[in-house]
Amino acid sequence: MDGSQGEPTWRVGELARLTGLSVRTLHHYDQIGLLQPARRTPGGHRLYTPADVTQLAFIVVLRRAGVALAEIGRQLKAHPGGFDLATTMEQRSRALEETLIDTVAFGRLLAAEPVESVAGDPSRLRRLVRWVPQHSTTTQPLILLVYADVEVAYHRLIDMFGFEPGPISRRPDGTCGYAELSGPTGSIRLHAPRPGLSPPDPTSDPSSMTVVGVANIIEHHQQAKRAGAEIVRPVSTLFGMREYQAFDHEHHLWCFQEPTT
Repeated sequence: MDGSQGEPTWRVGELARLTGLSVRTLHHYDQIGLLQPARRTPGGHRLYTPADVTQLAFIVVLRRAGVALAEIGRQLKAHPGGFDLATTMEQRSRALEETLIDTVAFGRLLAAEPVESVAGDPSRLRRLVRWVPQHSTTTQPLILLVYADVEVAYHRLIDMFGFEPGPISRRPDGTCGYAELSGPTGSIRLHAPRPGLSPPDPTSDPSSMTVVGVANIIEHHQQAKRAGAEIVRPVSTLFGMREYQAFDHEHHLWCFQEPTT
C-alpha cells in the first residue's frame, strides 16, 4: 500500500491479495472499462484508490446477485456517484420472487392440464400460450464456440484475451465437455465437438467472426500478442472503431473493438 499522495493506494497484486480476487479478474475489469484504476505509477502500473475499492465492492455484490457484467457497467455509468445497493438488491429479489411465483403457477397448470392433453383439442393450447412471452426479453447475447479441447481453450482464452472465468462441466471420465467465460457484452460458451458441431478447419478461410468490445484496444492487443494470438490485422480505425483481428489457438477468428470517441 502506498499513501505518498495523501490517501492510500494499492497495486493490482496487493488488491488481489487483500480481496481474494485474482489479478486476472482485476485486469479484465480494467480492460472492459468496468473498473479502471484512478492512478498509474510512472512506470504504468495500476494504482487503486479507496474510491476504486468502493466501486469494486459494488461490482462484487452485483455479481454475487447474478447481474451480468454488461448490466453492472450500465448501472455504474448511470450512477457515477454510487447507488443504493439495498434498493437494488430488493428490486432484484422481488424480480426473482415474481419469476419463482410465475414458474410455480405454470407448473400447477401443467399438472392439471398436461401438454399431451392438447392433442385432441388444440384450443386448450391457448392457456399455455398466454404464459409465453410474446417479445424476447433477452438483453445479453450468448456466443457458442466449438473447441477440440475445451479445457485448454478455457485457459488459453482467459490468458490470451482476458475473459473472466466461469463454470466448467466435466464428463464422468473427468474430461471437460463444456465451459463458460464472461466477456463485456455477454457469455461465451465453449462446447466439445459433437454431431453437427465441429471446430473450424485451420486450412480453410473462417466462416464467422466473434466481435467483442474492449476499453483499451492497445493494451488488449499487446496482451493477446504476448499470449500467442495470431494477429491477422493490426490495430486500425474503421467506421469510428479502432479494432484488430486475431486467430486463437484453434483458428477461431476474433475481432476486438474500441470506439474512437
